[in-house]
Amino acid sequence: MARIAHLVAAHLDAWNAPEGPDRTQTITSVYSPDVYIGEPDGALRGHDGMEQAIAGLQAQLPQTTITRTGPIQVAQDMVTYAWSLGVPDGPAVATGRDVLIIGDDKVISLYVVIDAP
Repeated sequence: MARIAHLVAAHLDAWNAPEGPDRTQTITSVYSPDVYIGEPDGALRGHDGMEQAIAGLQAQLPQTTITRTGPIQVAQDMVTYAWSLGVPDGPAVATGRDVLIIGDDKVISLYVVIDAP
């Protein structure tokens, strides 16, 4: 479970990191080269798609961070947990759940589920 917890923490670090070489390095180390990103409004693929998804969220909601709010649950190659998005020490602007599919110690698929308002 420690390996999964580390991967989830690195995944969240990528989504909270500013644009630059550190985020690029994290994306390369956490996600498979052809990672699938399934979001409510569309889908992207690969490291470039992951960069686009992260940059899009940060542009839409600047100064926010994603924080895991629930336990990490694992069933075979699927990992899931609840999260909240908001400014530090402020109210959440969104909550939801990530579903990660893991293969060869990397995220091969990410599904983002946003709670209904």
